[in-house]
Amino acid sequence: MAKPVRILGAGLSGLSAAINLVKNGVQPEVLEKNKDAGLQIQPNFQVLQAKDGTPADYLAGLNLYPNFRQLVYQKALFSTSGRDLELNLKQPVYFIQRGGERSLEAGLKKQAEDAGVRFQYDARFREDEADIIATGPKRVDASAYGEVFETDAFPQDRFLLMYDDRYSPKGWYLYAVPCNGKLSIVNCASQPHTGLVKERLHKALEEKKILKEAVAGKKPVGYIGGFGNAGIPKTAVKDGRIYTGEAAGFQDPFRGFGMKFALESGKLAADALAKKLDYDALWKKQFAEQFKLDYSRRFFLSIFGSRIVDLAYRNTKNNDAIDFKSGNIKGPVGGLLKTGVLQLELLKQKMTGRW
Repeated sequence: MAKPVRILGAGLSGLSAAINLVKNGVQPEVLEKNKDAGLQIQPNFQVLQAKDGTPADYLAGLNLYPNFRQLVYQKALFSTSGRDLELNLKQPVYFIQRGGERSLEAGLKKQAEDAGVRFQYDARFREDEADIIATGPKRVDASAYGEVFETDAFPQDRFLLMYDDRYSPKGWYLYAVPCNGKLSIVNCASQPHTGLVKERLHKALEEKKILKEAVAGKKPVGYIGGFGNAGIPKTAVKDGRIYTGEAAGFQDPFRGFGMKFALESGKLAADALAKKLDYDALWKKQFAEQFKLDYSRRFFLSIFGSRIVDLAYRNTKNNDAIDFKSGNIKGPVGGLLKTGVLQLELLKQKMTGRW
């Protein structure tokens, strides 16, 4: 009997890898340090940014068919240091539940179990005892802190996205998502401001009218927190072990949309092992253009902060329709610009130690 492929971590990338290994005729074994999958993350809603179609369409392209809870919005409240706008969205934005029952993790775990994947919980293993390392972030490049309030004073058909350096430096954001009479408000920032996210969230609750009116002095009924790391590794293979998701540093430094990289790198790891392909070549080809775009946008935001967001939306008016996924620079000139700015961002990171 062939030795199973051991996967360290039952997060998104580990579950994606396990499901795709089974599809390729390879038996995986998932080793998870917690008592169940998905316990490493507190229940909350996060954006899954797929290019086209619904999250289910996107996941099906990765051989993933989980059941999970999602919120769909066609409207947004958009706030900066000087403007508050009500906007329509040209394409719906999908918030996916992470952690807990009905989460994406729970749905993927069920699919994996149905496919015959073996799990070991409360499992303490070293990295050199596994074949795929899917253990999540190893350092704090960005952090998020949020609080959940019971309130009916926030419109249920839209979410809030706020760029304001007073609360989310430098060029990061605060967002709020309503669901069933509860409002989750989450603040995000990268180094060297990661330690300020809680303090600045409370400051925003006291000062921003839209949040102050929604919360109205209520005490939170829940809390959300997390951190992530981002980087472009020279290799994601060490001593024959494959690293996926944030264990490899795969993360979006622009908006923190890391689910895409986790899910896709898990599948690439499975393909590499099952088909004896070069994993580094696979992920570099898959993520190259997205990295250029994300890191070049992070460069401008880290230099100019929310001022550049104000500039970008200076001609936007109430009830305008915007493309939430916009920002790509197309054509050969755009490609050269992204490549050049990427190199500037990498140089800045080398000099400062942060994105």
